Amino acid sequence: MFKLSSGFKSGLRILALLGERSSTSPMPISLMAPQLDLSDKYLEQLLMNLKRAGLVRSVRGASGGFVLARPPEDISLLDTMTALQGPIEFCDCGTHQCNDCVRPEIWEALEACLGSSLASISLAHLISRESFHIMAHSVVLPDAPLWQNGAGI
Repeated sequence: MFKLSSGFKSGLRILALLGERSSTSPMPISLMAPQLDLSDKYLEQLLMNLKRAGLVRSVRGASGGFVLARPPEDISLLDTMTALQGPIEFCDCGTHQCNDCVRPEIWEALEACLGSSLASISLAHLISRESFHIMAHSVVLPDAPLWQNGAGI
């Protein structure tokens, strides 16, 4: 089963908390931890991964803490997932040419569809109170009429 990691879900909550703040002043871990119900140590670990990925930045000093490194519109779910959970891969063999993968091109297409969907959803979408609709992507197989007429994925 493809599951979202607890680190990814917690990371999204961190980014949403930082993105919802009307203030651009840094938020210290000591204020974030109780609001997110996460330990300081775990929160620090997630923030370091988000910082390495360029999604948050730290500010030193007495009034230091963390802020978003980019506007919420410029942080995608794909950016966040890659930073906290790694790339989207349905086959963990590292190559799509192994004998264990049945029809590797199908798995590659599904990875691309999921990646495209996640890249199109921003942190701004997550923190917005507006309704949100996403169009489903589809994979068209060679024996389907659409494929025969020149359409692909």
